[in-house]
Amino acid sequence: MDGSLFVLLLLSGLFWSSSALSRQYHYINVRMSWPEAQSYCREKYTDLATVDTMADVNRLVNIVDAGYSGSVWIGLKRGTENRWAWSNGENTLTQYSAWTKGEPSSNKTCGYFAFGVWYSYPCSSVLHFVCYSEYEYIRVQIWKNWTDAQSYCRQYHTDLPTIHNSEEQNKIKSIIPSSSWVWIGLFLDSWEWSDKWSLFFRNWAAGQPSDRPGSGDCVGMLTTDSGKWARYSCDLQQPFICHRYPEFPQLYQFMNESMTWQDAQSYCRARFTDLATADTMSDASLLVNTVDAGYSGSVWIGLHSGTEYRWVWSMGTRYQYSVWGPGEPNGDGECVRSFNGIWYDESCSTVLPFVCFNDSSGFIITETAMTWRDAQSYCRQHHTVLVSISSAEQQNLISDQESLWIGLFRDSWEWSDKWSRFFRNWAADQPSQSSGSGDCVGISTTDSGKWAQYSCDLKRPFICYGADTLIKKQLVRLKLSCNEECTLNDPSLQTAILKEISEKLKSMGLESDSKINWRKMEGEEVFHQESKCTASSNNTFNKK
Repeated sequence: MDGSLFVLLLLSGLFWSSSALSRQYHYINVRMSWPEAQSYCREKYTDLATVDTMADVNRLVNIVDAGYSGSVWIGLKRGTENRWAWSNGENTLTQYSAWTKGEPSSNKTCGYFAFGVWYSYPCSSVLHFVCYSEYEYIRVQIWKNWTDAQSYCRQYHTDLPTIHNSEEQNKIKSIIPSSSWVWIGLFLDSWEWSDKWSLFFRNWAAGQPSDRPGSGDCVGMLTTDSGKWARYSCDLQQPFICHRYPEFPQLYQFMNESMTWQDAQSYCRARFTDLATADTMSDASLLVNTVDAGYSGSVWIGLHSGTEYRWVWSMGTRYQYSVWGPGEPNGDGECVRSFNGIWYDESCSTVLPFVCFNDSSGFIITETAMTWRDAQSYCRQHHTVLVSISSAEQQNLISDQESLWIGLFRDSWEWSDKWSRFFRNWAADQPSQSSGSGDCVGISTTDSGKWAQYSCDLKRPFICYGADTLIKKQLVRLKLSCNEECTLNDPSLQTAILKEISEKLKSMGLESDSKINWRKMEGEEVFHQESKCTASSNNTFNKK
Protein backbone atom coordinates (compact mmCIF):
# COMPACT_ATOMS: atom_id res chain seq x y z
CA MET A 1 0.00 0.00 0.00
CA ASP A 2 1.23 3.49 -0.84
CA GLY A 3 -0.44 6.66 0.35
CA SER A 4 0.56 10.08 1.63
CA LEU A 5 -0.73 11.49 4.89
CA PHE A 6 -0.91 14.94 6.41
CA VAL A 7 -0.01 15.38 10.06
CA LEU A 8 -1.00 18.57 11.88
CA LEU A 9 0.94 19.44 15.01
CA LEU A 10 0.25 22.31 17.38
CA LEU A 11 3.51 23.48 18.90
CA SER A 12 3.00 25.47 22.10
CA GLY A 13 5.85 27.74 23.11
CA LEU A 14 8.26 29.77 21.04
CA PHE A 15 10.69 27.56 19.12
CA TRP A 16 14.00 28.73 17.80
CA SER A 17 16.74 26.74 16.15
CA SER A 18 20.35 27.25 17.15
CA SER A 19 21.38 27.15 13.52
CA ALA A 20 24.00 29.00 11.55
CA LEU A 21 21.27 31.27 10.20
CA SER A 22 20.68 32.80 13.63
CA ARG A 23 24.22 32.73 15.04
CA GLN A 24 26.05 36.07 15.36
CA TYR A 25 29.88 36.18 15.33
CA HIS A 26 32.09 38.65 17.21
CA TYR A 27 35.85 38.98 16.61
CA ILE A 28 37.82 39.79 19.78
CA ASN A 29 41.21 41.28 18.96
CA VAL A 30 42.75 40.43 22.31
CA ARG A 31 45.23 37.59 22.77
CA MET A 32 44.14 34.87 25.19
CA SER A 33 44.65 31.15 25.66
CA TRP A 34 41.81 28.91 24.47
CA PRO A 35 40.39 28.38 28.02
CA GLU A 36 40.55 32.14 28.72
CA ALA A 37 38.86 32.90 25.41
CA GLN A 38 36.17 30.33 26.21
CA SER A 39 35.51 31.95 29.61
CA TYR A 40 35.33 35.40 28.05
CA CYS A 41 32.89 34.32 25.34
CA ARG A 42 30.69 32.50 27.86
CA GLU A 43 30.57 35.58 30.08
CA LYS A 44 29.81 38.14 27.39
CA TYR A 45 28.23 36.19 24.54
CA THR A 46 27.18 32.52 24.25
CA ASP A 47 30.45 30.65 23.67
CA LEU A 48 33.48 30.38 21.42
CA ALA A 49 32.45 30.28 17.76
CA THR A 50 30.67 27.18 16.47
CA VAL A 51 30.62 26.61 12.71
CA ASP A 52 28.02 24.70 10.67
CA THR A 53 28.70 25.39 7.00
CA MET A 54 31.17 26.85 4.50
CA ALA A 55 29.05 30.00 4.57
CA ASP A 56 29.85 30.27 8.30
CA VAL A 57 33.57 29.81 7.55
CA ASN A 58 33.44 32.70 5.10
CA ARG A 59 31.64 34.87 7.64
CA LEU A 60 34.38 34.16 10.21
CA VAL A 61 37.17 35.04 7.78
CA ASN A 62 35.47 38.29 6.82
CA ILE A 63 35.09 39.61 10.37
CA VAL A 64 38.79 39.21 11.30
CA ASP A 65 40.70 42.52 11.14
CA ALA A 66 42.27 42.94 7.71
CA GLY A 67 45.71 43.61 9.17
CA TYR A 68 45.87 40.32 11.09
CA SER A 69 47.31 37.26 9.32
CA GLY A 70 47.65 34.70 12.11
CA SER A 71 45.18 32.14 13.42
CA VAL A 72 42.21 32.75 15.71
CA TRP A 73 40.57 30.46 18.24
CA ILE A 74 37.20 28.89 17.47
CA GLY A 75 35.19 26.59 19.74
CA LEU A 76 36.44 23.18 18.59
CA LYS A 77 38.59 21.10 20.93
CA ARG A 78 39.70 17.50 21.39
CA GLY A 79 37.05 15.32 23.03
CA THR A 80 37.15 11.84 24.52
CA GLU A 81 34.55 10.10 22.35
CA ASN A 82 35.15 8.73 18.83
CA ARG A 83 32.10 8.98 16.55
CA TRP A 84 31.48 8.20 12.92
CA ALA A 85 29.80 11.16 11.25
CA TRP A 86 29.06 12.65 7.85
CA SER A 87 31.05 15.37 6.10
CA ASN A 88 28.03 17.70 5.93
CA GLY A 89 27.62 17.58 9.72
CA GLU A 90 24.73 15.15 10.05
CA ASN A 91 24.65 12.38 12.62
CA THR A 92 22.25 9.93 10.96
CA LEU A 93 24.15 6.65 11.23
CA THR A 94 21.74 5.33 13.84
CA GLN A 95 18.95 5.56 11.26
CA TYR A 96 20.76 3.94 8.32
CA SER A 97 24.15 2.33 7.73
CA ALA A 98 25.58 -0.19 5.28
CA TRP A 99 28.88 -1.27 6.81
CA THR A 100 30.15 -4.61 5.63
CA LYS A 101 30.76 -7.29 8.25
CA GLY A 102 33.64 -6.39 10.60
CA GLU A 103 33.54 -2.70 9.74
CA PRO A 104 34.20 0.00 10.70
CA SER A 105 37.77 -0.47 11.94
CA SER A 106 38.82 1.74 14.83
CA ASN A 107 42.24 2.52 13.32
CA LYS A 108 40.92 3.51 9.88
CA THR A 109 39.24 6.85 10.04
CA CYS A 110 37.48 7.51 6.70
CA GLY A 111 34.78 5.63 4.81
CA TYR A 112 34.62 4.42 1.21
CA PHE A 113 31.99 2.73 -0.94
CA ALA A 114 32.72 -0.56 -2.79
CA PHE A 115 30.70 -3.60 -3.86
CA GLY A 116 27.53 -1.88 -2.63
CA VAL A 117 28.64 -1.58 1.02
CA TRP A 118 30.86 0.63 3.19
CA TYR A 119 34.43 0.07 4.35
CA SER A 120 36.85 2.09 6.49
CA TYR A 121 40.30 3.13 5.24
CA PRO A 122 43.14 5.50 6.23
CA CYS A 123 42.16 9.06 5.25
CA SER A 124 45.62 9.66 3.76
CA SER A 125 45.08 6.99 1.07
CA VAL A 126 44.11 8.18 -2.41
CA LEU A 127 40.91 7.00 -4.10
CA HIS A 128 38.38 8.23 -6.62
CA PHE A 129 35.30 9.74 -4.98
CA VAL A 130 31.67 10.81 -5.33
CA CYS A 131 30.31 14.32 -4.82
CA TYR A 132 26.72 15.42 -4.56
CA SER A 133 25.04 18.58 -5.80
CA GLU A 134 21.41 19.15 -4.88
CA TYR A 135 19.85 15.74 -5.72
CA GLU A 136 22.57 14.56 -8.11
CA TYR A 137 25.58 12.33 -7.49
CA ILE A 138 28.75 12.97 -9.49
CA ARG A 139 31.49 10.38 -9.91
CA VAL A 140 34.93 12.05 -9.91
CA GLN A 141 37.78 9.99 -11.38
CA ILE A 142 40.64 11.90 -9.78
CA TRP A 143 42.96 10.37 -7.17
CA LYS A 144 42.73 12.27 -3.89
CA ASN A 145 42.93 11.59 -0.16
CA TRP A 146 39.70 11.98 1.78
CA THR A 147 40.33 15.57 2.96
CA ASP A 148 41.28 16.77 -0.53
CA ALA A 149 38.25 14.97 -1.99
CA GLN A 150 36.06 16.78 0.54
CA SER A 151 37.59 20.15 -0.43
CA TYR A 152 37.08 19.41 -4.12
CA CYS A 153 33.41 18.54 -3.63
CA ARG A 154 32.81 21.66 -1.53
CA GLN A 155 34.50 23.86 -4.14
CA TYR A 156 32.84 22.48 -7.27
CA HIS A 157 29.64 20.86 -5.99
CA THR A 158 28.19 20.68 -2.44
CA ASP A 159 30.04 18.03 -0.40
CA LEU A 160 30.98 14.40 -0.23
CA PRO A 161 27.73 12.42 -0.14
CA THR A 162 25.67 11.62 2.93
CA ILE A 163 23.62 8.43 2.55
CA HIS A 164 20.33 8.41 4.43
CA ASN A 165 18.60 5.29 3.08
CA SER A 166 18.79 2.35 0.71
CA GLU A 167 17.40 4.42 -2.17
CA GLU A 168 20.35 6.83 -2.01
CA GLN A 169 22.69 3.89 -1.51
CA ASN A 170 21.38 2.31 -4.73
CA LYS A 171 21.72 5.56 -6.67
CA ILE A 172 25.42 5.71 -5.85
CA LYS A 173 25.79 2.03 -6.62
CA SER A 174 24.26 2.61 -10.07
CA ILE A 175 27.02 5.07 -11.11
CA ILE A 176 29.98 3.17 -9.63
CA PRO A 177 31.52 0.10 -11.30
CA SER A 178 31.31 -2.83 -8.92
CA SER A 179 35.09 -3.09 -8.56
CA SER A 180 35.69 0.63 -7.85
CA TRP A 181 36.49 2.08 -4.46
CA VAL A 182 35.24 5.65 -3.92
CA TRP A 183 35.34 7.99 -0.95
CA ILE A 184 31.99 8.97 0.57
CA GLY A 185 31.30 11.49 3.36
CA LEU A 186 31.98 9.19 6.35
CA PHE A 187 34.76 10.04 8.78
CA LEU A 188 35.71 9.12 12.36
CA ASP A 189 35.76 12.18 14.62
CA SER A 190 36.96 12.88 18.16
CA TRP A 191 36.50 16.65 18.29
CA GLU A 192 33.68 18.53 19.99
CA TRP A 193 32.30 22.04 20.16
CA SER A 194 32.63 24.10 23.32
CA ASP A 195 28.85 24.73 23.36
CA LYS A 196 28.13 20.98 22.87
CA TRP A 197 26.64 21.56 19.41
CA SER A 198 26.04 18.09 17.99
CA LEU A 199 26.79 18.67 14.30
CA PHE A 200 30.05 17.43 12.81
CA PHE A 201 30.97 19.98 10.14
CA ARG A 202 34.78 20.20 9.87
CA ASN A 203 37.07 22.31 7.65
CA TRP A 204 40.57 20.98 8.32
CA ALA A 205 43.63 22.27 6.48
CA ALA A 206 45.80 19.82 4.53
CA GLY A 207 47.53 17.42 6.93
CA GLN A 208 45.13 18.33 9.77
CA PRO A 209 44.22 17.32 12.36
CA SER A 210 47.81 16.21 12.87
CA ASP A 211 48.43 13.01 14.80
CA ARG A 212 51.91 14.06 15.88
CA PRO A 213 52.46 14.07 19.68
CA GLY A 214 52.16 17.57 21.12
CA SER A 215 50.11 18.91 18.21
CA GLY A 216 47.63 20.44 20.62
CA ASP A 217 44.03 19.83 21.64
CA CYS A 218 42.43 23.13 20.57
CA VAL A 219 41.51 24.42 17.13
CA GLY A 220 42.29 27.70 15.44
CA MET A 221 41.15 29.08 12.10
CA LEU A 222 43.86 30.10 9.64
CA THR A 223 43.13 33.56 8.23
CA THR A 224 45.58 33.05 5.33
CA ASP A 225 44.28 29.67 4.11
CA SER A 226 40.64 30.38 3.26
CA GLY A 227 39.60 29.80 6.86
CA LYS A 228 40.96 26.25 7.11
CA TRP A 229 41.40 24.78 10.59
CA ALA A 230 44.46 23.45 12.43
CA ARG A 231 45.17 22.20 15.92
CA TYR A 232 47.36 24.11 18.38
CA SER A 233 48.41 24.03 22.02
CA CYS A 234 45.53 25.40 24.10
CA ASP A 235 48.01 27.65 25.96
CA LEU A 236 48.82 29.64 22.82
CA GLN A 237 47.80 33.30 23.16
CA GLN A 238 45.88 34.54 20.12
CA PRO A 239 42.70 36.45 19.16
CA PHE A 240 39.41 34.59 19.02
CA ILE A 241 35.83 34.64 17.76
CA CYS A 242 32.75 34.35 19.96
CA HIS A 243 29.22 33.59 18.88
CA ARG A 244 25.83 34.55 20.22
CA TYR A 245 22.35 33.31 19.47
CA PRO A 246 20.09 36.33 19.01
CA GLU A 247 17.74 36.55 21.96
CA PHE A 248 14.12 37.23 21.32
CA PRO A 249 13.63 40.93 22.05
CA GLN A 250 12.37 41.87 25.46
CA LEU A 251 8.88 43.08 24.56
CA TYR A 252 8.59 45.91 27.06
CA GLN A 253 5.10 47.16 27.88
CA PHE A 254 4.64 50.46 29.75
CA MET A 255 1.63 50.39 32.08
CA ASN A 256 0.53 53.98 32.83
CA GLU A 257 -1.36 52.95 35.96
CA SER A 258 0.07 53.56 39.41
CA MET A 259 0.53 50.50 41.63
CA THR A 260 2.78 49.36 44.45
CA TRP A 261 5.75 47.25 43.38
CA GLN A 262 4.09 44.02 44.55
CA ASP A 263 0.80 44.81 42.77
CA ALA A 264 2.72 45.70 39.61
CA GLN A 265 4.59 42.38 39.85
CA SER A 266 1.33 40.45 40.15
CA TYR A 267 -0.20 42.33 37.23
CA CYS A 268 2.79 41.66 34.96
CA ARG A 269 2.87 37.98 35.88
CA ALA A 270 -0.83 37.57 35.17
CA ARG A 271 -0.96 39.36 31.84
CA PHE A 272 2.61 39.25 30.51
CA THR A 273 5.68 37.44 31.84
CA ASP A 274 7.01 39.54 34.73
CA LEU A 275 8.20 43.00 35.70
CA ALA A 276 10.86 44.26 33.30
CA THR A 277 14.35 42.74 33.40
CA ALA A 278 17.35 44.54 31.83
CA ASP A 279 20.57 42.87 30.73
CA THR A 280 22.52 45.52 28.81
CA MET A 281 22.75 49.26 28.22
CA SER A 282 20.60 48.70 25.13
CA ASP A 283 17.89 47.24 27.38
CA ALA A 284 18.23 50.20 29.75
CA SER A 285 17.70 52.61 26.84
CA LEU A 286 14.69 50.63 25.61
CA LEU A 287 13.10 50.88 29.05
CA VAL A 288 13.27 54.68 28.98
CA ASN A 289 11.99 54.87 25.41
CA THR A 290 9.02 52.67 26.33
CA VAL A 291 7.67 55.23 28.84
CA ASP A 292 5.00 57.61 27.56
CA ALA A 293 6.52 60.96 26.55
CA GLY A 294 4.22 62.90 28.88
CA TYR A 295 5.33 61.07 32.05
CA SER A 296 8.36 62.42 33.95
CA GLY A 297 8.43 60.45 37.22
CA SER A 298 10.02 57.13 38.12
CA VAL A 299 8.78 53.76 36.91
CA TRP A 300 8.96 50.32 38.56
CA ILE A 301 11.15 47.59 37.02
CA GLY A 302 11.71 44.06 38.31
CA LEU A 303 14.75 44.61 40.56
CA HIS A 304 14.28 44.37 44.32
CA SER A 305 16.37 43.79 47.42
CA GLY A 306 17.35 40.19 48.11
CA THR A 307 18.90 38.42 51.06
CA GLU A 308 22.09 37.09 49.47
CA TYR A 309 25.25 39.17 49.06
CA ARG A 310 27.42 38.30 46.06
CA TRP A 311 30.61 39.73 44.56
CA VAL A 312 29.90 40.08 40.85
CA TRP A 313 31.36 41.76 37.77
CA SER A 314 30.05 44.93 36.13
CA MET A 315 29.74 42.84 32.94
CA GLY A 316 26.89 40.93 34.63
CA THR A 317 28.53 37.67 35.76
CA ARG A 318 29.70 36.07 39.00
CA TYR A 319 33.42 35.83 39.64
CA GLN A 320 35.52 32.66 40.05
CA TYR A 321 39.17 33.79 39.93
CA SER A 322 40.23 36.10 42.78
CA VAL A 323 43.37 37.56 44.41
CA TRP A 324 42.01 39.09 47.60
CA GLY A 325 44.52 40.51 50.04
CA PRO A 326 44.90 38.99 53.55
CA GLY A 327 41.65 39.42 55.46
CA GLU A 328 39.86 40.83 52.41
CA PRO A 329 37.14 41.66 51.76
CA ASN A 330 36.81 43.19 55.23
CA GLY A 331 33.70 45.36 54.87
CA ASP A 332 35.39 48.66 53.94
CA GLY A 333 33.12 49.10 50.94
CA GLU A 334 31.00 47.65 48.16
CA CYS A 335 33.49 48.10 45.28
CA VAL A 336 36.94 46.67 44.53
CA ARG A 337 40.32 48.21 43.73
CA SER A 338 43.43 46.43 42.56
CA PHE A 339 46.62 47.59 44.35
CA ASN A 340 49.90 46.13 43.05
CA GLY A 341 48.06 43.04 41.85
CA ILE A 342 46.03 42.43 45.05
CA TRP A 343 42.30 43.17 45.54
CA TYR A 344 40.82 45.25 48.35
CA ASP A 345 37.21 46.29 49.01
CA GLU A 346 36.72 50.04 49.06
CA SER A 347 33.92 52.59 49.41
CA CYS A 348 32.41 53.12 45.94
CA SER A 349 32.50 56.89 46.52
CA THR A 350 36.33 56.95 46.66
CA VAL A 351 37.87 58.53 43.56
CA LEU A 352 40.54 56.41 41.82
CA PRO A 353 41.97 55.80 38.36
CA PHE A 354 40.47 52.73 36.71
CA VAL A 355 40.91 50.14 33.99
CA CYS A 356 38.39 49.54 31.19
CA PHE A 357 38.17 46.65 28.78
CA ASN A 358 37.74 47.18 25.05
CA ASP A 359 36.95 44.31 22.66
CA SER A 360 39.44 45.65 20.10
CA SER A 361 42.35 46.74 22.28
CA GLY A 362 42.09 44.91 25.60
CA PHE A 363 42.91 46.58 28.94
CA ILE A 364 42.91 50.41 28.92
CA ILE A 365 44.09 52.29 32.03
CA THR A 366 42.43 55.68 32.57
CA GLU A 367 44.42 57.98 34.87
CA THR A 368 41.50 60.36 35.57
CA ALA A 369 40.23 59.62 39.10
CA MET A 370 36.50 58.90 39.42
CA THR A 371 34.09 57.16 41.77
CA TRP A 372 33.43 53.51 40.90
CA ARG A 373 30.03 54.25 39.33
CA ASP A 374 31.35 57.15 37.28
CA ALA A 375 34.20 54.91 36.13
CA GLN A 376 31.64 52.26 35.18
CA SER A 377 29.65 54.80 33.14
CA TYR A 378 32.81 56.08 31.45
CA CYS A 379 33.90 52.59 30.39
CA ARG A 380 30.43 51.77 29.05
CA GLN A 381 30.33 55.00 27.08
CA HIS A 382 33.86 55.00 25.62
CA HIS A 383 34.91 51.33 25.62
CA THR A 384 33.04 48.17 26.65
CA VAL A 385 32.96 47.76 30.42
CA LEU A 386 35.00 48.09 33.62
CA VAL A 387 37.46 45.25 33.40
CA SER A 388 36.61 41.70 34.52
CA ILE A 389 39.58 39.52 35.50
CA SER A 390 39.36 35.76 35.09
CA SER A 391 43.00 34.57 35.21
CA ALA A 392 46.43 35.30 36.62
CA GLU A 393 47.62 36.28 33.12
CA GLN A 394 44.99 39.02 32.96
CA GLN A 395 45.73 40.20 36.51
CA ASN A 396 49.44 40.43 35.62
CA LEU A 397 48.60 43.10 33.04
CA ILE A 398 47.89 45.54 35.90
CA SER A 399 49.96 44.02 38.73
CA ASP A 400 52.54 46.84 38.60
CA GLN A 401 49.86 49.51 38.99
CA GLU A 402 48.83 51.20 42.22
CA SER A 403 45.16 51.60 43.13
CA LEU A 404 42.80 51.12 40.17
CA TRP A 405 39.07 50.41 40.11
CA ILE A 406 38.19 47.08 38.51
CA GLY A 407 34.69 45.86 37.63
CA LEU A 408 33.99 43.86 40.81
CA PHE A 409 31.24 45.05 43.15
CA ARG A 410 29.09 43.66 46.00
CA ASP A 411 25.44 43.12 45.14
CA SER A 412 22.34 42.08 47.08
CA TRP A 413 19.65 42.86 44.49
CA GLU A 414 17.73 40.30 42.47
CA TRP A 415 15.30 40.19 39.57
CA SER A 416 11.64 39.36 40.03
CA ASP A 417 11.89 36.58 37.39
CA LYS A 418 15.04 35.13 39.08
CA TRP A 419 17.22 36.12 36.12
CA SER A 420 20.79 35.44 37.24
CA ARG A 421 22.61 38.25 35.42
CA PHE A 422 23.94 41.19 37.42
CA PHE A 423 23.78 44.14 35.04
CA ARG A 424 23.02 47.32 37.03
CA ASN A 425 22.55 50.94 35.97
CA TRP A 426 22.44 52.83 39.25
CA ALA A 427 22.22 56.61 39.50
CA ALA A 428 24.90 58.53 41.42
CA ASP A 429 24.94 57.58 45.13
CA GLN A 430 22.62 54.64 44.47
CA PRO A 431 21.80 52.20 45.87
CA SER A 432 21.64 54.23 49.07
CA GLN A 433 23.05 52.78 52.28
CA SER A 434 20.77 54.87 54.50
CA SER A 435 18.08 53.03 56.46
CA GLY A 436 14.55 53.21 55.11
CA SER A 437 15.67 54.04 51.58
CA GLY A 438 13.53 51.28 50.11
CA ASP A 439 13.79 47.73 48.80
CA CYS A 440 12.41 48.14 45.25
CA VAL A 441 13.89 49.73 42.15
CA GLY A 442 12.54 52.26 39.69
CA ILE A 443 14.07 53.95 36.67
CA SER A 444 14.24 57.72 36.38
CA THR A 445 12.81 59.13 33.16
CA THR A 446 14.76 62.38 33.68
CA ASP A 447 18.24 60.94 34.41
CA SER A 448 18.98 58.90 31.26
CA GLY A 449 17.12 55.94 32.69
CA LYS A 450 19.35 55.54 35.76
CA TRP A 451 18.06 53.38 38.60
CA ALA A 452 17.25 54.26 42.22
CA GLN A 453 15.68 52.48 45.18
CA TYR A 454 12.29 53.41 46.64
CA SER A 455 9.82 52.14 49.19
CA CYS A 456 7.92 49.25 47.63
CA ASP A 457 4.65 50.74 48.90
CA LEU A 458 4.88 53.79 46.66
CA LYS A 459 2.44 53.74 43.76
CA ARG A 460 4.14 54.21 40.40
CA PRO A 461 3.56 53.24 36.77
CA PHE A 462 5.58 50.20 35.74
CA ILE A 463 7.07 48.26 32.84
CA CYS A 464 6.33 44.60 32.13
CA TYR A 465 8.05 42.38 29.62
CA GLY A 466 6.61 39.70 27.38
CA ALA A 467 3.76 39.63 24.90
CA ASP A 468 0.13 39.88 25.96
CA THR A 469 -0.35 36.20 25.16
CA LEU A 470 1.98 34.16 27.32
CA ILE A 471 1.89 31.08 25.13
CA LYS A 472 2.89 31.37 21.49
CA LYS A 473 1.33 28.76 19.23
CA GLN A 474 2.86 27.62 15.99
CA LEU A 475 1.07 25.28 13.61
CA VAL A 476 3.33 22.93 11.68
CA ARG A 477 2.09 20.74 8.84
CA LEU A 478 4.01 17.52 8.24
CA LYS A 479 3.65 15.18 5.29
CA LEU A 480 4.28 11.47 5.89
CA SER A 481 4.31 8.50 3.56
CA CYS A 482 2.93 5.11 4.48
CA ASN A 483 3.98 1.90 2.76
CA GLU A 484 2.12 -0.65 4.87
CA GLU A 485 -1.11 -0.66 6.86
CA CYS A 486 -1.46 2.79 8.41
CA THR A 487 -2.87 2.85 11.93
CA LEU A 488 -1.58 6.30 12.79
CA ASN A 489 -4.87 7.35 14.40
CA ASP A 490 -4.20 4.82 17.15
CA PRO A 491 -3.77 7.02 20.30
CA SER A 492 -0.88 4.94 21.66
CA LEU A 493 0.97 5.26 18.36
CA GLN A 494 0.32 8.99 18.24
CA THR A 495 1.82 9.34 21.73
CA ALA A 496 4.90 7.43 20.63
CA ILE A 497 5.27 9.65 17.56
CA LEU A 498 5.02 12.81 19.67
CA LYS A 499 7.75 11.52 21.96
CA GLU A 500 10.02 10.77 19.01
CA ILE A 501 9.40 14.21 17.49
CA SER A 502 10.13 15.87 20.84
CA GLU A 503 13.45 14.05 21.14
CA LYS A 504 14.35 15.02 17.59
CA LEU A 505 13.60 18.70 18.27
CA LYS A 506 15.79 18.63 21.37
CA SER A 507 18.67 17.08 19.39
CA MET A 508 18.34 19.97 16.92
CA GLY A 509 18.78 22.53 19.68
CA LEU A 510 15.16 23.65 19.91
CA GLU A 511 13.65 24.84 23.15
CA SER A 512 13.20 21.88 25.46
CA ASP A 513 10.29 23.35 27.49
CA SER A 514 7.93 23.71 24.54
CA LYS A 515 4.78 21.59 24.50
CA ILE A 516 3.76 19.61 21.43
CA ASN A 517 0.19 18.50 20.82
CA TRP A 518 -1.79 16.99 17.99
CA ARG A 519 -4.29 19.38 16.47
CA LYS A 520 -7.63 17.61 16.33
CA MET A 521 -10.98 19.28 15.74
CA GLU A 522 -14.06 17.76 17.36
CA GLY A 523 -15.25 14.71 15.43
CA GLU A 524 -12.12 14.61 13.24
CA GLU A 525 -9.02 12.45 13.07
CA VAL A 526 -5.45 13.74 13.41
CA PHE A 527 -4.36 12.20 10.11
CA HIS A 528 -6.01 13.08 6.83
CA GLN A 529 -5.46 11.70 3.36
CA GLU A 530 -3.77 13.71 0.67
CA SER A 531 -4.70 11.45 -2.24
CA LYS A 532 -5.28 7.85 -3.22
CA CYS A 533 -6.35 6.88 0.30
CA THR A 534 -9.51 6.93 2.38
CA ALA A 535 -9.73 6.29 6.08
CA SER A 536 -11.83 3.31 7.06
CA SER A 537 -13.65 2.89 10.37
CA ASN A 538 -10.88 0.70 11.74
CA ASN A 539 -8.27 3.49 11.32
CA THR A 540 -6.52 1.83 8.37
CA PHE A 541 -6.04 3.52 5.03
CA ASN A 542 -7.20 1.99 1.75
CA LYS A 543 -6.67 3.03 -1.82
CA LYS A 544 -9.61 4.50 -3.71
